[in-house]
This record gives sequence, structure tokens and C-alpha cells, in this order.
Amino acid sequence: DYLFSPGKEPKKPDASRQLGHLFNAYAQAINKNYGRTGSLMEKPYERKRITSETYLKQLIFYIHNNPVHHKVVQRMGEYPWSSYNILLSDTPTILKRKEVVEMFGDIDNFKAYHERN
Repeated sequence: DYLFSPGKEPKKPDASRQLGHLFNAYAQAINKNYGRTGSLMEKPYERKRITSETYLKQLIFYIHNNPVHHKVVQRMGEYPWSSYNILLSDTPTILKRKEVVEMFGDIDNFKAYHERN
């Protein structure tokens, strides 16, 4: 959601802060429901600066491969909540499909990179 005030530019929400609120509310609800206290997560999530295109490509692969790595699915394309299939399709999306695919050269190289890793 954007916050609007007449005559002013809309403010973009801070995604990191919103995730923090979500995790906090979730932890409070679980703790209340089960009569417990403290953190639910092993450690707080952390942000890492992406310092190169090579690292960004590795992260894209890591995210797409995570459901396979954890044996939720056997192949990346089987996981319905991944951006992998959207990037391969022509379906309208807010993702920067062209920019992501171009990092790998083209769609065939994108697929090959994901298959070889």
C-alpha cells in the first residue's frame, strides 16, 4: 500500500520494516496461543549487500533451487510460488523479467545455468 496525502508524493512502504512487523505479530500470536515466550526463529533474518552481478545470479539460482534442495519438489518448475516459471513464460508480471534473463545472456542460458547448478 502507498500512503497518500493531497499534494504530496506517495510514500513507499519500507519492506524490511513491514517484514519485521509481520514476524513480530506472528510470534506474538503463536506465543499467546501456545502459552510460550521468546523468539520463534533461530536467529533474526539478515540482509546482505549484493556486490556483483555474479553474486546476484547465484542468489537467483539459490532462491529458485531452495525448494529442490529441501526436497519440497524434485524440479524447480514444480514449485508454484517461485518466480522461476514466470521468468520462463510470457505471462504479464511486475518482475523485471527482461533484465533478469539478460543477466544470463538469454532464456536458453538462463535455463542452462539453472540446470547445471
